[in-house]
Amino acid sequence: MRKLPNFLTTGFAVVVGCLLAFSGPLLAQGMGPNLENIFLNEDTDNFDPGVPVGMQFPMIRARYEGEEITGIDGFHGDKGLIFLAVRSADW
Repeated sequence: MRKLPNFLTTGFAVVVGCLLAFSGPLLAQGMGPNLENIFLNEDTDNFDPGVPVGMQFPMIRARYEGEEITGIDGFHGDKGLIFLAVRSADW
């Protein structure tokens, strides 16, 4: 029963030692994670992510159970609605 914890402790120490031994040279060469400029003060690009929060949801046109629907009003209940729209890359 005592050999199992010793085995786990030894294995853990070997793994940590290997990580430290091999990550040191990579970090010294600048091959570590690039954490410079990962946070922006403001969004200045032209990318439009979609409908802003609080804006009226635009009309949709889709098929649901064989019928064409043009809005999401019939789908939300007392607890609200989560609607995910995925743009296809294949138009």
